Amino acid sequence: MLNRILPCFLVFLISSVAFAQQARFPFLIGTYTQGQFHGKGVYVSELDSADGSLTPAKLLVECDAPAFLVKGAADNVIYAVGETWVAGKGPVYAFSYDPKMKQMSKLDEAILPGTGPTHLCVHQSEKGNSLVVACYGSGNIVSLSLEKDGRFGKIASVIQHSGSGPNPNRQKEPHPHGAYVVPGSTQVLIPDLGIDRIMMYEIDPATSKLTPSEQPFLATPGGSGPRHLDFDPTDSERFYVVNELDSTVCLVQKNSEGRWEIRQTVSTLPKELLDDKEKLAKLGNTTAEIGVHPSGRFVYASNRGLDGIAVFAVDKSSGQLTLIQSESTRGRSPRHFAISPDGRFLLAENQDSDTIQTFQIDTDSGQLTPIGEPLNVGSPVCILF
Repeated sequence: MLNRILPCFLVFLISSVAFAQQARFPFLIGTYTQGQFHGKGVYVSELDSADGSLTPAKLLVECDAPAFLVKGAADNVIYAVGETWVAGKGPVYAFSYDPKMKQMSKLDEAILPGTGPTHLCVHQSEKGNSLVVACYGSGNIVSLSLEKDGRFGKIASVIQHSGSGPNPNRQKEPHPHGAYVVPGSTQVLIPDLGIDRIMMYEIDPATSKLTPSEQPFLATPGGSGPRHLDFDPTDSERFYVVNELDSTVCLVQKNSEGRWEIRQTVSTLPKELLDDKEKLAKLGNTTAEIGVHPSGRFVYASNRGLDGIAVFAVDKSSGQLTLIQSESTRGRSPRHFAISPDGRFLLAENQDSDTIQTFQIDTDSGQLTPIGEPLNVGSPVCILF
């Protein structure tokens, strides 16, 4: 195990030095735009790695609720869901982006047969590229092919999830909340908050069609509500999933038979809060985002209600987590956060206070220290470096 981890960690250290020399990291910001929200579309800002400061956010393109952003196969193509709530009409956008000029324009738009598209991922292959979208409201997932220039091709799959969970308010029906490609594979994982399952599919690169994996799903604890996940960059057979409804994180690892299984479930909340049942009930905490540090040594998860980031140390031999810090995000409802490419900063988006707060990461301990003034931007909900 040590022989496998050490080269990965050395690569991370070398990469960190190279990134540090670049000094500035531009990033895109997705926002909520409708109803009570204050965003207008996709913005751009820049992180100065010398001091952690952020440039004022600049609006690049106006569109409805670009709530999650991913890179396309080409560096100049960005995809976004439009988290709108017209029944059976879920928009997704393809943007052409010029990072040097900081200009963006809409390349294409498609209307999918789903409500409330909330997350998406891109699968790249020499045989073809595909997009997979999770539609929270309608409980289905959609896959479609992508043209070489980044435009949308044909819809290849529409798969309706079924079932429910024990939470009467949030789990009456399926609610797919994420879409992730297992690195280096054709497997796609879909955390479904409504049915306490991570659904598992295989994507055909040539047709973009999804079919159930040999292991069709992984059940999470009842009432947990799996939301998002992230992979350990130093171990391709390990990932972590954050569960929205019970404020926990699960360590998931492949067993000797090649099947995914849960090895640990740990709370994102500090013990003193867990011991105060009355305060815990009033808080009504839910989790939102999870991220693994590029070194693989730390895991971060955001709490809404407590409004902070839970910091976990990782035991590299087992992947087990230990909560070491709970740090306020200095704002309300951190729906998402992102770690800078050099692993030295974490940016937390406070959706309900219209701010992004920067934290410096102690690369020895993983702990967070807030730095600088928050960046003002309306209803930020996603960052893409």
